Amino acid sequence: MRYFAYMAEQSFKTAPGGERLFYDGGPWSRPYLIPDSETEQRLYRKVLWSLRIMLGGLIVAIPFLPMTKLLDHSLYFFAYLVAITAVFWLGRKLVLMSDLRHLQRAPAKLPLRAFFAQMADKHSTRALSFGVVGCLLFVTIGVLGLLLGDMGKPAAIFSVGFFAVCAMAWSYALYLKTANAS
Repeated sequence: MRYFAYMAEQSFKTAPGGERLFYDGGPWSRPYLIPDSETEQRLYRKVLWSLRIMLGGLIVAIPFLPMTKLLDHSLYFFAYLVAITAVFWLGRKLVLMSDLRHLQRAPAKLPLRAFFAQMADKHSTRALSFGVVGCLLFVTIGVLGLLLGDMGKPAAIFSVGFFAVCAMAWSYALYLKTANAS
């Protein structure tokens, strides 16, 4: 699935000096220096498969969540999110540990502008626009689910918050793309 490949690709960036970087914790983490293309491909395959297994499993489980009542009770829902996040984080650490222990950390992380500029360079204006619109659609669904009572309050609040942050990231990349085109 290209969706998971796209997500895996976001973990890899290029430093101003041309060094390849691996971000294990998103744009706010200090990246690892990738010494060669073989190491990058190995890390990429591991990240891709961990996303396919963990997020794929989560996506398959979503239709069954209403049966569990997790979506209706704030405490249960947030405990579920914490547990899923912990399992995903631990699984990813275990999968990547053998490679990461041999890599050096970059002296500093990329500035957020450079991180998202690389995202902007990788996509067309149209694709970035679709990212913004898609996230805003999920925000709207969360708001409507909350207002109409069709969605549990915790799930609706999470949906609105998570996809609003994602929409801001896509919007910033779109802004950088259009500002550089001018």
